[in-house]
Amino acid sequence: MRVDDELHARLRERARREHRSINAIANDILAVAATMDPDSPQDRLKSRAAALGVLAQRAPRDPGDGTTASAPHHPVDMERIVRLTTGWGPQLDEIIADDRDRS
Repeated sequence: MRVDDELHARLRERARREHRSINAIANDILAVAATMDPDSPQDRLKSRAAALGVLAQRAPRDPGDGTTASAPHHPVDMERIVRLTTGWGPQLDEIIADDRDRS
């Protein structure tokens, strides 16, 4: 698939920030977008969040008893979280406002 130069540059920058490949970023965005119902406000919000890289991944289900599997425990690095999420407020406000306008 070919993408325009501006989109490629944005994907490259995001991949650099997240220490991932451009292909991994594009696959994640496309996987979410391909399962979305465009008429669903929740799905539109999820799709926008995925495109921005702010969609939280759900913990996998344990097929044995139907409970959510627990994630491995890692120490929380609050400074890193703050650094990675700085500036998201206006973007999230815009996503929510856009979604409200469509309802």
